[in-house]
Amino acid sequence: MIWGWGETVLKNYEWCVYTYKHRRAFEYVAKRLIKDDVLLEKILARGKMHDLDKQLLYLFLEWDDCVQYHITHRPHHLESAGNKTYEDYVEMVIDYECSPYTKPDKPLNAYDFVSKLMEKKQIDEPTFEVLMTIMKELEIDRSYDVTKEQQCIDFLNSLEDVTEEMILFEVMEYVRTNPVEELDYISDKIPGAKAR
Repeated sequence: MIWGWGETVLKNYEWCVYTYKHRRAFEYVAKRLIKDDVLLEKILARGKMHDLDKQLLYLFLEWDDCVQYHITHRPHHLESAGNKTYEDYVEMVIDYECSPYTKPDKPLNAYDFVSKLMEKKQIDEPTFEVLMTIMKELEIDRSYDVTKEQQCIDFLNSLEDVTEEMILFEVMEYVRTNPVEELDYISDKIPGAKAR
């Protein structure tokens, strides 16, 4: 409920909650797995922005438009164009590894998910090797059920209820502190939204 109106008013509220919780899991898993202080600092800095473009887009657009924009514009997704940095790949692995924590529709850990991509020939051998090397460095280069790990259970139990205010605060901070190309995308998608 927002500002005492008595009902949920945010478009795609459930997806906003889903992503808010995923962002908490991303930070938690990064802190748990990354032992190198320099790399951890870089990934946590990226984590502050991780998936916030989707949060903004969810407020205005349909889910599929939001996801399509996100995966084609963020370097931690294989579908995005351009060369990837080591940090892009690490963010990708952390993203995969933390998904089962808060996403019941994505139950595979990073190792199982990347193995499945390779089996279906959805990634090439060099990308597979890079991702597997990172998983080995993070000591998660094996198949296991993340949701049965006590650390995961404890983390899930620690998550607070997500409110619209919490979501909007994150989105406002994102817009306030970043050049937001997503606003142009939104205005292209919504009839009459272009400045006259």
